[in-house]
Amino acid sequence: MTEPVSYSIHEGGDFSPVPFRVVASWPALAFVENVALGPDGSVFVTVYSSNRIGRYDPSTGAISVFAEFPTPPMGLAFDESGTLWVTSCTMRTAPGYIWKVGVEGKIQQWAYLPDATFMNGCTVHPNGRNLLVCESRSNRVLSIDLQQSGEWSVWLENESIGPGESSFPGANGIKIRDREAWLTVSGRYLIVRVPILANGSAGEVRPVWEKVLGDDFAFGASGSLYVTTHPAQTLVRIDPSGKRTTIAGPDQGMVGATACAFGTAPGDEHALYVSTGGGFVAPHEGAVQDAKLVRLEVGEAGYPLLGER
Repeated sequence: MTEPVSYSIHEGGDFSPVPFRVVASWPALAFVENVALGPDGSVFVTVYSSNRIGRYDPSTGAISVFAEFPTPPMGLAFDESGTLWVTSCTMRTAPGYIWKVGVEGKIQQWAYLPDATFMNGCTVHPNGRNLLVCESRSNRVLSIDLQQSGEWSVWLENESIGPGESSFPGANGIKIRDREAWLTVSGRYLIVRVPILANGSAGEVRPVWEKVLGDDFAFGASGSLYVTTHPAQTLVRIDPSGKRTTIAGPDQGMVGATACAFGTAPGDEHALYVSTGGGFVAPHEGAVQDAKLVRLEVGEAGYPLLGER
């Protein structure tokens, strides 16, 4: 197996690959941007390049179209009722949208954001009433009201989560753990955490890990962080101690690794699903590959995405 090449100042630690299997693919030039697990253990991915969400059934291996949109979908997150929330934009240009998707794939435009650009990763706030959304070309995380259609506000605005002079996104992936919002800030090679205050507002931005080119990430039950590095074509595990290990590279299907989420179906408890763009944005060795959904065995279960209520 070939050790992946480091990207700029990114530090991925030693290379120690884990078992993997490609479970679905989309012909180049497809771009698969994000991944989330449904209540029944199905794996949902946003296929930005064809304005749709795909659904992979781990029990049968079948891949199907779950929902189609008039605008490209980006981030996605399930709430406790099983409703799927989807961010949408045409990347780097306004406007932005939030879509509500029912269990049968019926879509409803929930919010229109006329000046929002590069709507990206999202997660449900611990209060269950708001969706936190990274706006990756700005310094903002938005809060979408999930009870009142069309209502939204700025939850966090801070220069340290913006892209600065970089061509990479600013705040990109976002997850909640122990009443803190964790974010990858791709353009700054930075991962930060933001305490969620008693009234639900954002506290002070606190840097956690530097020199990591994170796109999206998932928490393991151990507290380890699994980070997709997109243009660096890898998946990196960061232990709670800070030790880093690159556990998958191009030979394990990580070309253009965009997002990851832990499996929840029986037999999937220690599986991490990774979506890839096949190098759509940053080709590997000069070539764009098929986009993929890759299943990796990482030896631990995931940390629950929905925090305390």
